[in-house]
Amino acid sequence: MRIIKFAIALSVFFFAFILAGEKKLDYEITLKWNKAYSKDDLAKNVIGLKWCLLFLGSSIAADSTLRGISHGDSIIFLDVAKLGFHKKASEHLAHLNYQLKQTGEYKETNAVDLGRYMALTIGSPYHYYKITGTPNHLDSLKARYTFDSISGYIDNSGVSLVDRVISFSPSDSGKSQAFISSEKDPDTKEIYEFETVELMPNGLVKFGIYDKNGVIKDAADPMVTRAGKPAKCMWCHESVLQPVFRKQNNYPGHLSSNAFRDSLDRYSRQLRRYQDSIWKDANIKNRRLHTLMEIAYIGFMEPSVERLSGEWGLPVPEVVKKVSHLQSHRHDEFNYLGDLYHRKDVDVLAPWSVMEVPERIREKSANEMDHLTD
Repeated sequence: MRIIKFAIALSVFFFAFILAGEKKLDYEITLKWNKAYSKDDLAKNVIGLKWCLLFLGSSIAADSTLRGISHGDSIIFLDVAKLGFHKKASEHLAHLNYQLKQTGEYKETNAVDLGRYMALTIGSPYHYYKITGTPNHLDSLKARYTFDSISGYIDNSGVSLVDRVISFSPSDSGKSQAFISSEKDPDTKEIYEFETVELMPNGLVKFGIYDKNGVIKDAADPMVTRAGKPAKCMWCHESVLQPVFRKQNNYPGHLSSNAFRDSLDRYSRQLRRYQDSIWKDANIKNRRLHTLMEIAYIGFMEPSVERLSGEWGLPVPEVVKKVSHLQSHRHDEFNYLGDLYHRKDVDVLAPWSVMEVPERIREKSANEMDHLTD
């Protein structure tokens, strides 16, 4: 009898241990839109959110039957299990949802700021990599594709401060393809790091940044390239494969500059045809509207007093007092956002606890986090 009781107790202990180690998942979450500028509205931010979900791998633009997003007034409801993500991606998002719901922000307002959600998905590289399924090591990515035996060479890049060798897998559909940029010293040919582009089944591209040993990292080295973080890649690449804008020299053993330019043009047209064949959402077919995603997260990362007033539920004069010791600034791209403050400075003044976000969305930050560690 003692043996039986001991066995039962031991089983209960191990079951509790397993449960304690399991990830807590919550597929549903409520997001709050807070007005950032005079012509801002909920509809624009819903479109921006759809672009965010698309960049994370959702098939929402291709499947009109998905019912994972709805909205009313200033509230947006998400069910990440119904947004066309693959299983692992929806589990990662559900784990992030659960953690967000434990914050003071969510408990007090029954929602998390839409901008914070973007900052913790596309703006947080380690979260972005896990959700999109970008491998932790370059060798794993290489194993997914068959790369062409000849590569392109760029010695006059508008982004990289060194030379770039572009390897790519052939494609005749625009549905599956990968590109690897090896950032090389023009004299010694030493490789400093790698940057990758992969086409996703939903018609958008995903990005990876790897160190010289092929290990994934949060941002490109600013001494090597101005590529920044994956979100900056999105800002430049948008929904396309970037062409070669500048004149390049020819190098033995590589495609001629003209041949490489023609290859990129051909692959870009293939991708566009594939997108046109699967995208049903007019707000995605209008590729310029991806800017609404950037404006949404910029308005959060650099909020005005008016936005903070709505966010915190406080009168403007009270918010003015709270931020009176801070220096305001204007945004160099979107001046109409008004006088702004930095998120890292105002989150500590919030009337509740929040989940910390990176200092910057596009550039390397000192406080990159990973709440989705396996």
